[in-house]
Amino acid sequence: MRSVRLVTERPAWLRYGAAVVLTCLVVAGRVALDPVWGHQHNRHLVFIPIVMVAAWLGGLGPGVVSAVLTTGALGYFWMDGHEPLGVAGVELALFFAIGVALSAMVESMHRARARAEAAVRSRERVMEIVAHDLRNPLGAIGMSAEALRTPGHGQDRRHLDRIVNAVSRMDGLIGDLVDVAGIEHQTLAVTPSREPVEPIVRETAEAFLPKAEQRRITLEVESPPADLTIAADRARVVQLLGNLVGNALKFTPEGGRVALRVSRSDHQVRFEVADNGPGIAPENVPHIFEQYWKGAGQGTGLGLFIARSIARAHRGDLQVKTAPGAGATFFFTLPGN
Repeated sequence: MRSVRLVTERPAWLRYGAAVVLTCLVVAGRVALDPVWGHQHNRHLVFIPIVMVAAWLGGLGPGVVSAVLTTGALGYFWMDGHEPLGVAGVELALFFAIGVALSAMVESMHRARARAEAAVRSRERVMEIVAHDLRNPLGAIGMSAEALRTPGHGQDRRHLDRIVNAVSRMDGLIGDLVDVAGIEHQTLAVTPSREPVEPIVRETAEAFLPKAEQRRITLEVESPPADLTIAADRARVVQLLGNLVGNALKFTPEGGRVALRVSRSDHQVRFEVADNGPGIAPENVPHIFEQYWKGAGQGTGLGLFIARSIARAHRGDLQVKTAPGAGATFFFTLPGN
């Protein structure tokens, strides 16, 4: 078995069908062995392994199905007619309960192993990111620092800017890794309070305006009403919006347009970041919020995963509307006034 995760990814008909076929074969085999083993010998213990095998191959549901079939077979083929009905019923109920318990135990083992494998894969991905993505800004820092040590270089400001930018990239990457660890352990820090929306939008726009101007992209901002407020963690909302605006600027060609809009709907506040870039291919849309998924792009593949996690931590969700050649619009809602 290549991965425990494949157990529940197999088609349901295959998992349940395999459990039924295997159980029926074992029951038939036990019936055929009656003349050799005797009618009562090992009438229970012989069926315990097949219940566990069914659960191991198919999960909890197929294991329970196998327990039902073997319990029925015991009652039909091997219950002595001289036994009191109550005693036989208790015996069958106990066997069924043991079968269900074993199936649940096997299922929990599957889940524990899957979590362990996921944790290992996550650590490997983190190490890849640290080794690859930190190397570039560290190299920039090293070259700029070496240039500053050269007599008569005369370009102090340019080298210092490179150092500051590289440090900023490293700080952002470390922050993303810390956030991912918090998401994986369900400890992402969110402290909601009543916050005005306008300063949040203004801060986000001011942070990305230089980048937009540098790439000759028009950054349109629809200022929300001054009295509009949200119940949210201000820093996290700024982080979420910044991720969406930065992503839009990255994928919008020069001369394009990125719009940041806010609207009120009942007791909700809707945030939108729209661009007129190339859009997202339909086959990629289901994957863009997955952890470490980058498609053909650059970066860590963590930005949209963290953004959606922040939205969900506020009991909302981050969604996208897109079509190839028609740009993309990312939107989410937060509780408002």
